[in-house]
Amino acid sequence: MVQSLVLAGTLLILLGFIIIFLTIFLSFLRGIKKSGQREVESEKHGGAVVMIGPIPIILASDPKTARILIILAIILTILLITITIAYGLMRLG
Repeated sequence: MVQSLVLAGTLLILLGFIIIFLTIFLSFLRGIKKSGQREVESEKHGGAVVMIGPIPIILASDPKTARILIILAIILTILLITITIAYGLMRLG
């Protein structure tokens, strides 16, 4: 059982690295595509979700990004609670 949790954690970390790599790669490709076009000023939006246990801390540059991050924080909190309950039930059984 512990081995399956270690495997799940390792796969989640690997998935995170893959998502980061793909995001950087796609951003690079988008930059190459736009380099041939005229420069147009665009707004930059950013944000972050910091999870301290089940409590999310949300940092965002605008309300639209904040709403998206709130949804992400809710999903992460539900996932954390679900995994915690599932782990507790597996230890009992």
